[in-house]
Amino acid sequence: MTLHFMSDKELSRLEILRDLSSGRLTTPAAAELLGLERRQVQRLAKAYQEHGATALISKKRGRPSNRQMPTGLKD
Repeated sequence: MTLHFMSDKELSRLEILRDLSSGRLTTPAAAELLGLERRQVQRLAKAYQEHGATALISKKRGRPSNRQMPTGLKD
């Protein structure tokens, strides 16, 4: 797993989803802790079950911002 590349937010999500999958937390309780809707937590839990911790890492990491200035304007 690539846990050392996870942000603090992603690590806390991982802990909560581990508790959810083990039955120590309910979906509404996990939603409350994460500040998300129940449906969003279900989507994250499904991705976590299918792909493990890597599913929680942001897909935007390492990509340039959409709000970045065009290189011609920078000069």
